[in-house]
Formats: sequence, structure tokens, C-alpha cells
Amino acid sequence: MKTLYRVMLTAFPLIAAGAAAQPPEPTSAADAALHLSRTLGISLEEAEARMRLADRLAIFQLRVRTDPDFAGLYLEHEPKTQAVVLFKGDAAQKLKRYVGDDAFVPRSVDYSLAELADAETEAKDAFEAAGLALVGTERDIEANRVLLNVVDDAAAKAAVAAGRLKLSPATVLTVVGDDSIPQPQSAGAVTAFPQARDPSRAAMQALFTGTLFVKDGCLRVGSESGESRLVLWPSSARLADEAGTLTVRDGAAGGTLRVGGAVSLSGGGTTEPPPPGYLLEGLPRACTGPYWIAAKGW
Repeated sequence: MKTLYRVMLTAFPLIAAGAAAQPPEPTSAADAALHLSRTLGISLEEAEARMRLADRLAIFQLRVRTDPDFAGLYLEHEPKTQAVVLFKGDAAQKLKRYVGDDAFVPRSVDYSLAELADAETEAKDAFEAAGLALVGTERDIEANRVLLNVVDDAAAKAAVAAGRLKLSPATVLTVVGDDSIPQPQSAGAVTAFPQARDPSRAAMQALFTGTLFVKDGCLRVGSESGESRLVLWPSSARLADEAGTLTVRDGAAGGTLRVGGAVSLSGGGTTEPPPPGYLLEGLPRACTGPYWIAAKGW
């Protein structure tokens, strides 16, 4: 099976493994637009608009990423497709340095991306110094805040009130359930299941289509005889052996992938190994890149 790797402007729903009427894989820009239109149930014109914006976004982000006031961006598709671009300060004036049309909408916020990153690092250090458990952190771009995920926020609030835990106003305590804390998993031929330590609301904007298969004890997506990527699973993923069939269920959305079947995973690709602390446990030497950072929601 060929693989498809193209930046898209929405998180794709999963194309079910073994579906009888699976759409053909795109081989050109026109085919890709038609595939996107049918998959999402949108007009061909809207699909083409999303793809054009995707191409422009790639260039825009290369230009804006070094701006000290840049605070990220997110996408809206109603009432029309547009990128909402966040800056600390006067966003309208700052956006004009880069683009000047209504496909990019400015929004002023309190904190830049750099300040959110600093607040996240400081919060992790503060929790460790206070001896408190922090399940994980995530940057909520749309809210312009860093979410601090805890199972019980009472202890953290008490520590803040007592002055033992000092947190930036850019952070927000968020209560998550015990079941959101993943544990290392294995099943059948899958002896290593690389999985993000922290829960995340992120839905990355690319799609990779191929076969989900086991190699050297890890799950890869792509072609067993050609290009493939090692899947780095979100914290919501649950591996299981169901009567001899290996499956990966999304604990957040409830969808199920079957090992050996055709799948389409939203997420993002990289050739760089995950940074220390990103995964629950280290990768075996046999499980090498390139990597596909799978987003939840299949």
C-alpha cells in the first residue's frame, strides 16, 4: 500500500481497517482534494481552500516562528476556513508584517509562546520542589494558557495558599482521571508500545495512510516492504489482544485500530527521536525512526 503524508487543516477521522468502500488514495493535488472532500463530507471547493491554506501556513510559520511575540495559531472552518494567529500585544499590527489578507485573522493574547514555555518549565520545577504529583502539562494555544494536569487539585491549591507552590498566572490546574495516566503496555508480538507520558488535547494537522504492522516488537504504519514510520502513541491509546487480534483503542474517542489492517492516522511526522521524558519508557534500539506522532481521536 502506498503511503500519504500531506499537511491538512483538520484532524481526519479514521478510515476503518478493512472497510469495504474505502476511498482511493490520492495521487495528485486534485485527487487529494477529492479524497479530503469525501472523507470530511465537505464541498470540493472547501477542500481545495483548506489545502491552499495548508500550503501557505507552512511558509508563514517558517517566517513567524522567531518573532518573540508570536503565541501560536489555530484553525477555524466556520463560517469559513481561516487561521487565527495569536500575538502578545497588538496582534493586528504585528500580523501585517507577514500577511495582509483575511485568510489570517489576528488575535491579541497575554502570553507569547516563549512565555508559556517558561511557565511550563517553572511549574514542573515547582511541583517537584513541593513534593506534589503532576500527571503532565500541555500548552492550550487557543486558551493561551499552560494546563497542569493533576488527579486531585486540593493538595496543589493548599500548597499555593500556603506559599509552598508558586505558579505563573499563565498556568491553570486541570483535574484528570486516574485512567488518563498510562502505564507501559505490551500484547502479543508487540513488546514495546512507545506512548506519550502526558495527556494532550492537541490534534495535529497531517495524515498518514498505510498498514499498521508489527516490526521488531513495535508498531509501524506504512508499507511493510517500503516506507514506514514508528508510531508514537498518545496517552489515551490502549493496546489489547482480542481473541488473537491485536488492537489499539483510543480511550478518548472510542475508535479501534486493528493491527494488520489499513489505517489513516492524524498526527505529525518527524525524523528526530522524542526528547527525554516525552515517552513513558525508552525506545528499544530495534525500534527506529522516522516517527509518526499520532494524535488522539481515531
